[in-house]
Amino acid sequence: MSSTDWLTLALVVITAFYAWVTSRIQRANERVVEAMQQQTEAQLRPYVVVAPTVRAGTTLVCLEVQNTGKSPALGLRLHMDRDFYSHAKKREGENIAKLPAFTDLIESLSPGTRLIFILGVGGTIFAPGIDEALCPKVFRVRAEYSFSGRTYSEDNIIDVRPILHSSVAHDPVATELERLRKSLEGLLKHRNAG
Repeated sequence: MSSTDWLTLALVVITAFYAWVTSRIQRANERVVEAMQQQTEAQLRPYVVVAPTVRAGTTLVCLEVQNTGKSPALGLRLHMDRDFYSHAKKREGENIAKLPAFTDLIESLSPGTRLIFILGVGGTIFAPGIDEALCPKVFRVRAEYSFSGRTYSEDNIIDVRPILHSSVAHDPVATELERLRKSLEGLLKHRNAG
């Protein structure tokens, strides 16, 4: 082999090495771009969260549906897997699973929007002998919605049992306002009496 042949062979090997390195860099860049797209979507997409809550200062247990994301949840469908009668009373219109929010399409649920459904007072929901068919302690709510051409389907297991024997949260501002209201009522009574 002549020196030209060796140089040609060396150039072919070097070119092949550069082509291999370039393809590796390209694949790494594609993975970085894909990861950035996923991060951007995760930051901007809607998140429909379904959870039991307790109204501050009371023992009223509610089911809250909220879009905690930064974009509207489009074409939202909510579905409960079991009937749930508010206050454990089987009356017409009291079955939460049959309310329009759980049977009809919600065209758009804006970011920060909260839908609150009353399950009942803790003493009623957790009373001994309450029929699970009226007031189940564990049930599922499926939320299906779309954003930016993607569809999301999330199952939320709702378990109200941990609320039993938990403390009632009080809002300190509301407590002070209640004290102020009572003081003003006392002053008005005293003024009207005198």
